[in-house]
Amino acid sequence: MTGKNHKRQRQLIAVALVVMGIYAASGVMGTQSKQKRFDQSLRDLDSIRMMLNDINRLKTVPKVAALRLDSPAEVTNRISAARATAGLSESTLLREEPTAPQRIDRSDFELRSTTIDLAPASLTQIIAFCENLRDENSGTLVRDLTLTEPRTGMQQTGPEKWKATLVLTQMFFSPTSQQE
Repeated sequence: MTGKNHKRQRQLIAVALVVMGIYAASGVMGTQSKQKRFDQSLRDLDSIRMMLNDINRLKTVPKVAALRLDSPAEVTNRISAARATAGLSESTLLREEPTAPQRIDRSDFELRSTTIDLAPASLTQIIAFCENLRDENSGTLVRDLTLTEPRTGMQQTGPEKWKATLVLTQMFFSPTSQQE
């Protein structure tokens, strides 16, 4: 009987080794699968980090259009503040003429223009005025600037002065679906 017990023990050991081999192979395959998922997770994490960096970078990029139209009072205040910052007197502002917003082709954007005429001023003041009018967060910028020499017969002894006509524009988002 001892011969049958040895044979039976060998068979049990062989079955146990086969079962353990299957578990080991299954464990190796499971580990490889987990390694692949881990590698994919690392790639996804890198992709997410790049997207977050893009989002953070885009937060500081100038906007092209505002989400709302500035009120006429806001535009007037912007012009007054830019004039004061540029060192221009109140009498320098000859005309401020806003127009009604116009749709840009068939897009979801509208553009409002305000024409501004300035009395003769130095180029430095005119440039400072234009720069202070710009507000990239509200889609406001000086689109056109025309300089003309003032018609005076007297020789100027100070800095050269120019009359300026400029067009201040604001682009804003206005979906066409809201108008239907």
